[in-house]
Amino acid sequence: MLPDMGIWRSVSLIVPVAGRILDVYYSQKHTDNKVTLKALLHIENHGCKKAMVEISDPQGNIAAKADISLEESAEYYETELVINDPQLWWVNGYGEQPLYSCAVTLYDENDACADKNTQRIGLRTLTISREKDQWGEEFCFINNGVKIFAMGANYIPEDQIVTRCNEEKTRKLLADCKAANYNFIRVWGGGYYPDEYFYDYCDENGIIVWQDFMFACSAYLLTEEFEETVRGEVRDNVIRLRNHPSLGLWCGNNEIESAWEYWGLPEDEEAKRDYLIIFEDIIPQVLKAYDPCENTFYWPSSPSSGGGFKDASSNHAGDMHYWDVWHNFKPIEAFREFYYRFCSEYGFESLPDIKTCRAFADETKGDFDLCSPVMAAHQKCVQGNEKIMYYLAQMVRYPYDFKKLIYSSQLVQADCIRSNVEHMRRARGRCMGSAYWQVNDSNPVISWSSIDYYGRWKGLHYYAKRFYAPCLISCDDTERKKPVLNISNERMTAFEGIVRWKLRNNKAEILQSGEKSVNVPALTAQNVLTIDLSDELKNRTDPREKYLEYSIMENGKVLSFGTTLFVRPKEFTFLEPAITYGISESEDKFALTFCAENYAKSVCLSLKTADCVFSDNWFDIHGKEPVTIMIDKASLSRKMTAQELSGELEIMHN
Repeated sequence: MLPDMGIWRSVSLIVPVAGRILDVYYSQKHTDNKVTLKALLHIENHGCKKAMVEISDPQGNIAAKADISLEESAEYYETELVINDPQLWWVNGYGEQPLYSCAVTLYDENDACADKNTQRIGLRTLTISREKDQWGEEFCFINNGVKIFAMGANYIPEDQIVTRCNEEKTRKLLADCKAANYNFIRVWGGGYYPDEYFYDYCDENGIIVWQDFMFACSAYLLTEEFEETVRGEVRDNVIRLRNHPSLGLWCGNNEIESAWEYWGLPEDEEAKRDYLIIFEDIIPQVLKAYDPCENTFYWPSSPSSGGGFKDASSNHAGDMHYWDVWHNFKPIEAFREFYYRFCSEYGFESLPDIKTCRAFADETKGDFDLCSPVMAAHQKCVQGNEKIMYYLAQMVRYPYDFKKLIYSSQLVQADCIRSNVEHMRRARGRCMGSAYWQVNDSNPVISWSSIDYYGRWKGLHYYAKRFYAPCLISCDDTERKKPVLNISNERMTAFEGIVRWKLRNNKAEILQSGEKSVNVPALTAQNVLTIDLSDELKNRTDPREKYLEYSIMENGKVLSFGTTLFVRPKEFTFLEPAITYGISESEDKFALTFCAENYAKSVCLSLKTADCVFSDNWFDIHGKEPVTIMIDKASLSRKMTAQELSGELEIMHN
């Protein structure tokens, strides 16, 4: 345990002479091709006569401005500015993210600048839709009138020693999120409120922020003193963050409402009353004063169906945390039993990269053993290592060395989360959001993360890049002999292209194939093809020696692809793939081209001592059909030649 105490963020001493701008709040009203921007100024005045509000468009041109006469006694001033032909801010994948600069200048009696406040805003509407529908009540982000399928993960503090967090690390992490096609991230309520640069990056790149207040998994005694700190904490952070266009919603807490309903907490009417006062009375009061719900949506808890201890983990309304797979040892297929409205937590653990393990474990002392004291000390879950082995036993053959254990754990994690995400995306309209637990780590550990403490991508993050693709093909293999191909189109334009499929054997030879031209409208998911394999999967050996490959093409380009086994990987008859590769290079990239003698599944590339991000990883090779993987030289942790890269490269496969 590392309790935090003391001052750990910047402190400044401000000595105003003529006055200062305490804060500025911008709210928006959108009408046809026009935005009316209301600016509310909070000013501490000691003799200033006027203030000026000036709005500049993303190109630096003045879009609107207003002068305000000041009075000695007044604190708050309001003015409206009209912006014509607004450049709208969109969530990543749906449009651009133009930012307007809003400058408020305070002038003293000599017309000299006494203080200045500059912020960036995006002109957009962004809230939560809770429309009634045939399944109950939807829960989805709606941006400029467009319903968004949220794709992302939960974010935790990037270091347990918080002073080691910095802007460079945060921007790198968020860039990795964007590279994996995130359009959304949840700031978990058991951590801290991130720095301004976290939200700046999300503003600049269209990543919606679900912002928990920092209350989690606990019952809070509401004394007068505690209430004062709650009001102060909420007020200060709302004022600090409310103008960010990426701010999608405020959430009261993490898992406290559901804890009262499902965790078996002792029945305590006073504590439950205090909960309702804090999260359904006090925080809404503060928000009404500083960022009312017509501007930013408020949700009392996560998960919740709307508050009041009424079915917090409902499958029909609100958001849900689903942990029966993992914590309750349910099989991976159990994900498909649910049609969540918005799944804001679910997860599966894996070991980090072996280079990360070497940072805390000594192989020569026997630490590279999942049951060793060192590995137990670096496990983030009670009985976590036992759970890893339980699921490995279901899915893969026994890994006899530590590297293979790492590989197998990451493969099962990635495949587990993929299965759930693809299921949710096929149900677009009924389900409208996915946030797996979790994207990052706060120290080098065995955990649910898709990127480890040192920024190394696990298999899950490479999978996320594929299963969060704007246009995704996936396979519902519930009926093994009649798999259904589905296209989830999360773009603002229709998908017009070709679906291709191939049934192959374990030598990667094509046994059967087909293709179909399809048109899938924007922002929809559709089943596009059912393949009858009854004649091909007749006996017990057929499913163990055959697999289905599929892809979608648009204008000659492959947009999404995948493979489906008809049995669990441990039951499939894999032949030795005999993988070969060649390396070529250009000024800024290396190209690695792979072939194999037989089918190679989940090919994992890594470097022995260096690090990089591959253009794709954990991919399949279909025999002699070449697969080319790019490495941006800028992503390498150190410079190297093609020969050195070849010496560093390690290849693993199922």
